[in-house]
Formats: sequence, C-alpha cells, structure tokens
Amino acid sequence: MTTAKVTITGKTWHESRDGEVDAEHAVAQARFTTEWAGDITGTSTCWLLISYVGGQADQPETLVGPYVGYEQVHATIDERRGTFVLAASGEHTDAVARTEVRIVPGSGTGGLAGISGSGSYAADAMEYILTLDYEL
Repeated sequence: MTTAKVTITGKTWHESRDGEVDAEHAVAQARFTTEWAGDITGTSTCWLLISYVGGQADQPETLVGPYVGYEQVHATIDERRGTFVLAASGEHTDAVARTEVRIVPGSGTGGLAGISGSGSYAADAMEYILTLDYEL
C-alpha cells in the first residue's frame, strides 16, 4: 500500500437546493471541479447529494448535514495516466467537511486500471489535503 498526499484546489461549485423545506432543512445536489497536485496530479469532477439539517443557506459555514457522492478523477500517478472514481461520504459541521473516500472497485482505466484504496480529508476551505492509501 502506498500513501499519497494530494493538495486539492476547488475550482467551481454549483449547488441547487431541490428539496427545500425551510432555510435550515433541504436536500441539495452539488457539482464541483478540482485540480490535484502533489503525489497524484490531475483534475476531478464531483457530484454530491446533501441533506441539510441545520444552519443558514446564506451562510454556508453554518450549514450542517451528511452527504454522499462520486468523484471522477483524471490523474497521473508515477507517469501512469488514467481515471478512477472515488465514492465519498461525510458530514459538514463546524464549517468543516470531513470526508471518507474509497476507490470504486473496477473504476480504474488506462494506466490506472486495477487501482484500489481509500482515504480521507477535512476541508475548511477550497484548498485541502487528501491522504489516499492505494495499490496499483
């Protein structure tokens, strides 16, 4: 197992509150893009479903709720290029998104075919560090 440290920088964030009950309670979907630097380089697009259970929509740092989603990563690892998908789950509380990820089995393509692993991050801004343990 190899441990990678990746600096992820958010580039875009688009969110829609589709199941809004009130300012604190809603089901939302978000799509965002990122750039990866460090032990793994590349870009990604992530799709999330979020269940907000607290906080105010006009003050994102106050929002509270769990989320799940998938992130498609176009990456280079040790000169091997390809794609893989991360399955993500986590919770946003106290202005921090704490997320666990795992590489979806069979999702690796090209030079990243057969990749497996898992990791985590805590994001309190649009730039954060992912620690990913993987086998390739």
